[in-house]
Amino acid sequence: MNIKRFIARNAQEALRMVKKEMGEDAVILKTRTLAPGSGNSVEKRSRIEVTAAIDYDAPVVSFRKRDHTGAREMMERYKDMESQVREIKALLWSIEAGTILKSEPFFDHSAREQYACLKGFGLKGHIIRSLMEETMAGINPRVEKAEQEPMKQCLVNVLKKIKTGAPVAGDSEQSIQAFIGPTGVGKTTTLAKLAARSAIEHGRSVALITLDTYRIAAVSQLETYARIMGVPMEVASNRSELGKAVAKHRDKDHIFVDTVGRSPRDSREINELLEMLKISQAIHAYLVLSATTDLHQLLLAEKTFNALLYESYIFTKLDEVEDASPMVNFLLCQKRPVSYFTMGQKVPEDLEPASKKTLAKMILSGKNVMLDSLGYGVH
Repeated sequence: MNIKRFIARNAQEALRMVKKEMGEDAVILKTRTLAPGSGNSVEKRSRIEVTAAIDYDAPVVSFRKRDHTGAREMMERYKDMESQVREIKALLWSIEAGTILKSEPFFDHSAREQYACLKGFGLKGHIIRSLMEETMAGINPRVEKAEQEPMKQCLVNVLKKIKTGAPVAGDSEQSIQAFIGPTGVGKTTTLAKLAARSAIEHGRSVALITLDTYRIAAVSQLETYARIMGVPMEVASNRSELGKAVAKHRDKDHIFVDTVGRSPRDSREINELLEMLKISQAIHAYLVLSATTDLHQLLLAEKTFNALLYESYIFTKLDEVEDASPMVNFLLCQKRPVSYFTMGQKVPEDLEPASKKTLAKMILSGKNVMLDSLGYGVH
């Protein structure tokens, strides 16, 4: 750090001197008023002393000279700052690793590499701790550490913990599938995609039922889908009407039920929907969630909608996600499987059964570059 003192007649003059000698990046450390001296007329007036500094080790140059070299200096300072940020991140990760890993694994290079990978995947501390404990318990000491691939092994361990799978109904068994979840996650479009695949691609007989009589144009939206697919559609506003609609289409292979979007913070509305779905026939309910939602809101939705006894998840809007870690952290906390992913508005194209391959792509998206930049050397 370069420090210099300036004496002037007033504060404005002192600041001009600082800028001229040290540039715009100078920081004022101290200002004080000097008592009048006993010499000439200038010294008899009070003066201002300003102490200034620049926060990098470089020769002090005049403001005019900095005009010609400013861009180069800014790039050098940026690179230096970027390097320092990487070092700080690595240090913070090391400190956090020490709180999560037990003393023996903490000093184990292989364990620390695995921790770096899991942290690079964006996993939360308690999830990393659980995975690390299982991993360390299952390590075979006869396997040479040099032969292990930390990134690959960590990815395998994560994917093992996430359940995937869609419901499978027998040829003679009718499937009633309901789509529940918060507002705006894409329940109706997701229903249309699954219904279109069943009716058009697999040749199954299909019927649609909507319980959403609250949202503007909700009925007309589903009617449009039904007309395009050439399948019947019913509107039900209570449990009795839902039961009658299901009975009317007892000959259909699949019945898809659209529900009203509910706020995860309104348990009263959730209970109303629960009562509406209590019909004699078994219903496979999906909890439809957006992959763009943060982890806290995902966990809140899971807790609130749990009263509806849904059986699996559908995650929508994967095409809008840059960081899939909230979804991955959420699925690692759950025992229920994820059944489908959607990644766009096209019906029925933008839908696929949930797979470990898709999850792996989402987890690894952009992570190698980040891990390399932190100096962990994991490939």
